[in-house]
Amino acid sequence: MSRPNAFNESDEAAKARRKRSIALGIGLALFVVIVFVVTLAKLQGHVLDRPN
Repeated sequence: MSRPNAFNESDEAAKARRKRSIALGIGLALFVVIVFVVTLAKLQGHVLDRPN
């Protein structure tokens, strides 16, 4: 018999939910890194160029 958890779901469903959560977290972290790198690449040559 499977033990109850916070969402009253089976162990298999809890494992699947955890895997989806981890995958979503990794995807979000990769998106943030990509946006950061693209921003740095776009600003790299123009950071010190200021109008007088």
